[in-house]
Amino acid sequence: MLGGTLIVTRKISRHQDFVNEYTALGFPNVMITSLDKDALYFLIDDLKPNLILMDAMLYKAGTPYMMRVLLKHKKFNFKNLNIAVFVVDEYPADLGMMFIANGAKSFLDINDGNENFREGQIKIRAGENYISPSAKKKIDLRDELPAPVRILTKRHQEVLMLACCGFDRDEIADCLEVINRTVDSHKTEIYRSLNTDNSTGLLKVSLEIGLFTLDDLVFFGNKFEVKPKVSRGKTTKKSKKNKKAA
Repeated sequence: MLGGTLIVTRKISRHQDFVNEYTALGFPNVMITSLDKDALYFLIDDLKPNLILMDAMLYKAGTPYMMRVLLKHKKFNFKNLNIAVFVVDEYPADLGMMFIANGAKSFLDINDGNENFREGQIKIRAGENYISPSAKKKIDLRDELPAPVRILTKRHQEVLMLACCGFDRDEIADCLEVINRTVDSHKTEIYRSLNTDNSTGLLKVSLEIGLFTLDDLVFFGNKFEVKPKVSRGKTTKKSKKNKKAA
């Protein structure tokens, strides 16, 4: 199916309905999948679709970030993918704007009404871009689109893991041997990348996009004390004083 239409959604019970709908509208060579992450990337590389119709709920609130990960993938050349995101559930309009900011060409939202949704489908089928009225309103209220989110680095993910385990800023700084200001900077970038503004949302989105699982987390209270490591064969100043006192 080189050059056709690929629908990506986890709504498996509706797969045939989606295929029938978009085929009836004239979308060419419609195929559908519920794959995600690496399996999805390999499928896209194999099929090379002209259009990807991505369900906004694929990774729930983390879908804008994961779409950016897809477009910026280091192994595959996906930067020119034509992605149209569609909403057939309730979904925040602010995140609709973030899809466009992160590289989606079009955004369809059933919550703007069936007529607008169908208009968008027809325009996309004709090769045009389309942004739903609610998302466009959010965009028009700004002087410019938000900058695309930053892909989380290994250090970002270390900070994220510790934060989700209940470590406060001082404890994270001690564990990673950085200053508090660096922790704050990393956390600000993490919150922005994952489109959330609180620790509960941070944990929720991290689990939804599979950065880690609940089994990976060990929860600590704020009185967690980081013990300094002492290499074998070396004696700390404190231990020398204790020996003298003895």
